[in-house]
Amino acid sequence: MAQLSQKQVDEILAKKPEKRYNYFIKTVCEEEEVWGLADEEGWLLLEDDEDNTEVLAVFPNPEFAEIFRTKCEYDEFTVESLDLYEFVDWLDDFEKEKMKVAVFPTPDFQSAVMPPQRLKEDFQTEFDKETGE
Repeated sequence: MAQLSQKQVDEILAKKPEKRYNYFIKTVCEEEEVWGLADEEGWLLLEDDEDNTEVLAVFPNPEFAEIFRTKCEYDEFTVESLDLYEFVDWLDDFEKEKMKVAVFPTPDFQSAVMPPQRLKEDFQTEFDKETGE
């Protein structure tokens, strides 16, 4: 995967959460990889202020995960990738546990917080577009 330029990074981060969400779905489907932050205990979970539930923070590219890690001072975490198909399996578990996903949070914690079912449906829609079905 080609590395993003600083200009591309800035432009994408400036988009509204909904636009970043669309970029996330498209990029993840193309690359078949999801990026997040992890330490020995697992993946970084943020708190959803609305209902105090835990949400998994995920990113479309390693650059954005690294910016978030650095600016939000999650120094003990490292940027990790996860295979898209494994991630979709996780979404099934999240659904059972009533967890949500914080898609593509910016350093000021603006993200699209989505239920797992919505992510799965949007991945499927994107795959169908790519395969021309």
